[in-house]
Amino acid sequence: MRYTTVLSVLTVGLTMTSLPARAQTAEQQARFDQLSQLYADAGVIGDPDMVDCTLSGGEETLCIQITTGPAPTNHVTGPYCPRTINDPAEESGTWFFNDKVVAADGAFIKNLAVLFQDDEWQMYDADTGKVILVDGNLGCDVAGDPDSASEYTNYCVECAVSNLSEDTSETYVIPLVPVAAQDGQAARIGPSPGVGLAFNGVKLDAPAPLDLIEGNHTLGLMDSCVGHVNPHTGYHYHGLVGCEPQVAAPVEMHTALVAVAMDGYDIYAALGNTDRAGLDMCNGHSEDGLGYHYHSDAAGSNQFIGCFTAQYGCTSGDPTASCDASADARRGPPPAPE
Repeated sequence: MRYTTVLSVLTVGLTMTSLPARAQTAEQQARFDQLSQLYADAGVIGDPDMVDCTLSGGEETLCIQITTGPAPTNHVTGPYCPRTINDPAEESGTWFFNDKVVAADGAFIKNLAVLFQDDEWQMYDADTGKVILVDGNLGCDVAGDPDSASEYTNYCVECAVSNLSEDTSETYVIPLVPVAAQDGQAARIGPSPGVGLAFNGVKLDAPAPLDLIEGNHTLGLMDSCVGHVNPHTGYHYHGLVGCEPQVAAPVEMHTALVAVAMDGYDIYAALGNTDRAGLDMCNGHSEDGLGYHYHSDAAGSNQFIGCFTAQYGCTSGDPTASCDASADARRGPPPAPE
């Protein structure tokens, strides 16, 4: 089931919990107020804060710091792995196949060898029809370390929010005003910062390493919202299908605002294929009334945006850590000109 919430946002003045060392500009303060309101229903732990930060290109600036819990605030999570090869889609998760998000139900598990044209797939007991599963705390350990999947060949891996510690959290440090990427070089999407943050507190994660996972004949299935859980981030998305809250754009005939990227630019919902011609290689473009922004890719693409056009901030499991993203920066090619 898809859960779509369309919100209208009023900018309100909010009090910061602490003061950064550098003085903020009026533009930074206005953006802080706007983002604080956008994330008001995101299950924020404590209050949003304005902090000093060092971005991926070494720029020292001001960021908003938001800490969220391990689960979305507007929808339930799961199910993931079917328990038998007879389980229907309603009792099962999803997976990527042929650039689409498909139901990973019992029939999908039964037919893995045919679908992937690989006879090594056998993720169920041929006598009982039960799916071979690793779940609970061990499932979370495997989900948190894809390299360990080689030890669990032909297992469906499942980690639930209920398996995580109650104090699991993720802290996002996002620049209030985007800062151009160093030397005009766009940054590749890496696993550390992820892509961005939806308005229900869910991380938009980097592309899932499908070659590694499927090469080990293992599946870490997602739910119908194209999300699943690991012990580092909690629940996170690998695609957007309408479960995330959506904010009406301030211009007519435009897709909804769905998240903010880790470089500070807004992410809007996907465009139709015929409308994508003007997007650069990072899935961004400029429009009157909106400025530069990204559009999320189609859910089945296993990515949200192609790269960052600006310097990005940090994510961390430690809310007390300072943000220095420069050590983690990894460069990619610049976006194509518009």
